[in-house]
Amino acid sequence: MSIARLPIKSSLSEIPARGRASAIRVLALCLLLCACSPALNWRSVTLEGVQATLPCKPDQAQRPVQLASLDLNLSMAGCEADGGLYAISHLRLAQGAQAQPLIDAWRDQALQTMRATAAPVASPLAALGARPALTVYQASGTNPRGQAVQARWIWVQRDRDIYHWALYAPAIRAEMEEPFFSAMQWQ
Repeated sequence: MSIARLPIKSSLSEIPARGRASAIRVLALCLLLCACSPALNWRSVTLEGVQATLPCKPDQAQRPVQLASLDLNLSMAGCEADGGLYAISHLRLAQGAQAQPLIDAWRDQALQTMRATAAPVASPLAALGARPALTVYQASGTNPRGQAVQARWIWVQRDRDIYHWALYAPAIRAEMEEPFFSAMQWQ
């Protein structure tokens, strides 16, 4: 018998009861598995006075860094999900230190690390609730394995605190970017 001659059941009522129950159980199990294992499982994370969202359980670390000739302590929270690397970082400036040279040095270092192919493109991100309007920097380059990567960065200054959101992926999609950059809340 050819495939064209196979009988096709046009509705569930034409499938025997035992087969119908099995088909419904298989469909329900598929739906349950899809609903319980999203690639981006967003959760709240607190880092040094800011609450943000990450799409996976983050690792957290601190390390000393030198930026703009300043010795600083960098706090980070980050994780990898759905092909993207998500990170939130924090630095506290010493009294009287200027923030903009530090942010510029941080951005330059990020560009060098990813071997960016051009200057970053800056685009505005509208204010949302208590979050002020921000600038998102976009760049393309390569990751440490030599593979193409896109990046999106935001730096935010609040008093002496500098916060940095970073997203790296081969191709950044809206569902990766929007929740990550839009859910920041100050504590």
